[in-house]
Amino acid sequence: MRRDAIIVLLLAAGLVAGCKSVDDWSGLKKKKDTTAIAATDDGQIVAGYLAMLDRLGRGGAAEQAEIVATTRGAYLADPSTQKRLRYAFVLSVPGHAASDPAGARALLGEALATPETLLPSERALADLMVRDLDARLALTHENDSLRSGSTAQDDNRIAELNRKLQAETAEKDRLRRELERAEAKLEAIATLEGGSPEPRR
Repeated sequence: MRRDAIIVLLLAAGLVAGCKSVDDWSGLKKKKDTTAIAATDDGQIVAGYLAMLDRLGRGGAAEQAEIVATTRGAYLADPSTQKRLRYAFVLSVPGHAASDPAGARALLGEALATPETLLPSERALADLMVRDLDARLALTHENDSLRSGSTAQDDNRIAELNRKLQAETAEKDRLRRELERAEAKLEAIATLEGGSPEPRR
């Protein structure tokens, strides 16, 4: 599970790179020098995201804690779109102590609310990560609902068994009291007649 989010990001980066290559090959888009520079910057930024997530996935607890603390501190000091994305990606990866899918989903939603501030590859990464997080959160919610439903059913069964046990206990007490009254009557009759009641078998 720890590698799933990283795989999603890698696929997104591949899709974006592939689309650019198709455009260049088909001759539909003529890039100027400035566009090429922007594309290079785009790729470098995304490569930085992926390198960080790869370290997060491979690292031990100490390195993971350092990555989380660094990205969180940078985001709190300057909540720019890129730093918000970086922190959201870190929170989205499972398998470390600070993993928080719901928090990551919220941060990505905030970033995608202003798409003009995102580079093309960043939008692709964020979109795919949102879909992945939505699926994981839905599955978690479904599992929680199933567990809650099972617990409620178990509680109902236990309560029903307790009611039956109480009813059986009350019936036994009633029968015992009736038997005691019957024995008392027999003893009283035997006393009046000057005899003794026959012992019960």
